[in-house]
Amino acid sequence: MMPIPSRSHFTAEPATKIPDAGRIFDAVIIGSPNVNAGYKLVNNPHYPEIAADFERTFRVLKSLPCDLFLGAHGDYFDMLTKRAHLRPGGPNPFVDPAGYRKYVAEKEQAFRSELAKQKPTAQSASAP
Repeated sequence: MMPIPSRSHFTAEPATKIPDAGRIFDAVIIGSPNVNAGYKLVNNPHYPEIAADFERTFRVLKSLPCDLFLGAHGDYFDMLTKRAHLRPGGPNPFVDPAGYRKYVAEKEQAFRSELAKQKPTAQSASAP
């Protein structure tokens, strides 16, 4: 397992190997890379390194090999749909590296958009 930095410093969001049907899969269980409403990413006196932790989280998540995409909440990885497609002897619908990359990219974009909104503009930074 590999700890991944997150908005709550280093949480135990494992990246691990899982054997299934004679294969070894790289599994990643995503905690919560979400920027929730009200998060102060810039000049946060209670958590000054929050933006840097998000940056590090996305660097790590993008670097991990991932076959099996899982998460803290089923909606992160479309659990109910994938579960409905499980069939004995059939392909494992939870093997979803493209879904993992898409999810990480969407969450990183949401973070970067919110960070850009919160960063002072050059004009406001130079105002008296």
